[in-house]
Amino acid sequence: MKSAVSRGVVAVSVVAVLGLTAGCSGSGEGDGAGDGGGKPSKSAQAPDGSSGASSAVAKLQKAALASGDVKKYEVEKAPAKAAGQGRVTPAECRPLSDWLDANAPQKSTAHVSRTLTSTDVSDGTATEVVLFAYDRADAEKAMDTLRAATKSKKCATFGDGSHRYFGTRPQPAPVGGDEAVSYKLANRADEFLERHRVSVVRSGSTVIAFRAVNIFDPESVGEDAGGDKGRGGGGATADPEVAEAIVDAQLAKLAGTK
Repeated sequence: MKSAVSRGVVAVSVVAVLGLTAGCSGSGEGDGAGDGGGKPSKSAQAPDGSSGASSAVAKLQKAALASGDVKKYEVEKAPAKAAGQGRVTPAECRPLSDWLDANAPQKSTAHVSRTLTSTDVSDGTATEVVLFAYDRADAEKAMDTLRAATKSKKCATFGDGSHRYFGTRPQPAPVGGDEAVSYKLANRADEFLERHRVSVVRSGSTVIAFRAVNIFDPESVGEDAGGDKGRGGGGATADPEVAEAIVDAQLAKLAGTK
């Protein structure tokens, strides 16, 4: 029974992890902002009351992935998320935590978020895609600070509030855009292991964070010996990956809106 229960927990928890751990800076979509068309909420207004941030949100909505854009994936608008982080130690590791939680380390003017799940029931990986609008200089600086953090030996293990992340390693970055940085890391959640793969791609002044996550149940691997080891279910042993199809589709759609 443990194996069956684990699969159910994992299937629900993967999406929950994306929804509960992410906090966004800048202006984002409110309840009234739909896929590419709804009106941004008051939270999407610039601090001085202008419509600059609202315009940025509208552009990102148009560029964001929607159902039908990526074959074999369902696309949903992610709910608005409240920012909120603990103290990151060492401090130089904050960019790793920021991008993991889609909370950009440099000020962005707007953001929109989408969650993609595979229609293949054996694929237990969920991917969140967040588009951020920046000034060009701030976008480049954000990438530089993230790149430095992924290479820092001090950040192999780091803390963020009550969370402790470990196994931080730079990974091959996606092809496309002007520059890209990718890394992986993990944290424990009770008896489970949450494993994350983050790829951040800059295209001009737009920065896109792709975060893939799956939840590994070590106990179920033994119970499912010879079973559904691999990408999905409680017996998943493979690290999550950001699918190339998702990255390619998002960059293509962004390019088509410029």
